Amino acid sequence: MDIQNYSPDAEETWTITYHFVWGPMRFKPCLIGEIAERLRALIEESASEAHYAPLMVVVRPDRVYLAAVAPPTMSPHQIVCQVKARTSRVLRDEFPELTRIPTLWTRAYLVMAGDQLTAEEVLRRFEATQPPRRPRGRPRKIQVASLEAEPE
Repeated sequence: MDIQNYSPDAEETWTITYHFVWGPMRFKPCLIGEIAERLRALIEESASEAHYAPLMVVVRPDRVYLAAVAPPTMSPHQIVCQVKARTSRVLRDEFPELTRIPTLWTRAYLVMAGDQLTAEEVLRRFEATQPPRRPRGRPRKIQVASLEAEPE
């Protein structure tokens, strides 16, 4: 098959299964309730415009997993950027509480290709790539030991 002359209407079509994971800025657990349902609907709506087919969408409070089938002419970066841009704009317009963070999505994402991958495996690999999170708030002051000499 000639990739330069790829046509989605051709009898023999090639597709690649991509698995994407990304999260909101500062990994804030804000993807719950109506926001999660609207996000899922937006991802499925944007599929027709972006020429990919979503296989599975998992929305966790601080992660989004998307398994999608796309032609080899679409790069994974194109797909994830289109999805993140559209969902960010619409969700921030509809839910003002999402404007408290500077941007909805981080720039980082994980993409893996293959038919045999599971959502749990991809999410676990994404978690392994993330740096450890600092606890919230100010660090506690270290108690300096007394300068007095210890009794002998």
